[in-house]
Amino acid sequence: MAGKLTELKCKSLLRTPGKYGDGDGLQFVVGPNQSAKWVLRYTAEGKRHEMGLGSYPRVGLRNARDQATAHANEIRQGKNPIFERVAKKAAIGVPTFGECASQYIANQRNGWNNSKHAQQWTNTIEQYCKPILTKPVDKVSREDVLDVLLPIWVNINETASRLRGRIEKVLGYAIAARYRTDANPASYKGGLEYLLPKVKRFVKHQPSLPWSEMPEFWSDLRSKKGIAKDALLFLILTAARSGEVRGMTWQEVNIENAIWTVPGHRMKLKVTHTVPLSPAAIEILKSQNFGSPDDYVFCLRPNTPLSDMTLSAVIKRLNKSKEEQSKKSYQDLDGRNASPHGFRSSFRMWAAEASSYPRDVAEFALAHKLPDEIEAAYQRSTLFMKRVELMNDWGGVVTASK
Repeated sequence: MAGKLTELKCKSLLRTPGKYGDGDGLQFVVGPNQSAKWVLRYTAEGKRHEMGLGSYPRVGLRNARDQATAHANEIRQGKNPIFERVAKKAAIGVPTFGECASQYIANQRNGWNNSKHAQQWTNTIEQYCKPILTKPVDKVSREDVLDVLLPIWVNINETASRLRGRIEKVLGYAIAARYRTDANPASYKGGLEYLLPKVKRFVKHQPSLPWSEMPEFWSDLRSKKGIAKDALLFLILTAARSGEVRGMTWQEVNIENAIWTVPGHRMKLKVTHTVPLSPAAIEILKSQNFGSPDDYVFCLRPNTPLSDMTLSAVIKRLNKSKEEQSKKSYQDLDGRNASPHGFRSSFRMWAAEASSYPRDVAEFALAHKLPDEIEAAYQRSTLFMKRVELMNDWGGVVTASK
């Protein structure tokens, strides 16, 4: 295959999500967080198909081309490569539930925004699904699923609910791969909803510092040193999520116009979000080492964003220092230590309690979806100019002297 890509080109494309053709239907598909996979597009039986050939760099360019060539030969023989692959699996025998779970996780890994999802899936299934791990996936019954869920359904319902959904997806994969032919025994609606006990669920929010204590926290944090401290300061001023700040690159920032544009693939709602930058936020950016457009703004090592625990560690160190001085730690009203994500709530409570800005302005600042779908359909503006004023006022509140 005379392709357009090279190994060096593939590595350079990892920072730019998109689809890149190599020729003859082979595509290099780059997702978020520098993840990538190979996809073969082809026509068989008059229909268009897409077939995954593996993730990169586990499957390199040469391997992907070899697979594409082999599948092209199958197509010329009137075969459908996807069906052929399923048939080969079936010839080997029906896999166990554990094997099916591993296959599903491997298939989904590149599509998950958070690189930790795969490990979380693996850990949850290995810990709680021991009774069915070695059972052929076509023999897993509703009774088997209940045996897994009932012991934890009431006491740790949030984990149990998440586990049920994961079991349902694994069994759904088994049905799609033709390892099973019956209905999904882990489906909740119309099935398990009648067999599992009803549990009253309480929403547990992230601990957030009362907004009135923000100036003291800011002053304490500002006196420290380090990149992580700067990232946390910037997070507070922009009311952004931790991952959005840690993944920010210089190409997203326009210091002259005081705007930070977060691309849709890095946002929770998958919609591009523009963030007005207050003077205090601009000051923090100017104090960083400017790099190339693809470089992370806040990083301890080149080409490596801060970990999700780094910002939490900054708060822990501040609280430890307070405790050593026999002073009250930075906590929420329930006595829980403040968290990075909780500062979004601190901002939202200030906007509701102490500002005159309309609800929608604060909701757009947090990149939330309006709860009323009809209202959202007519509200096409993101109220950017009003958000400029809002974020400037918030910056003034946070940085005010004690």
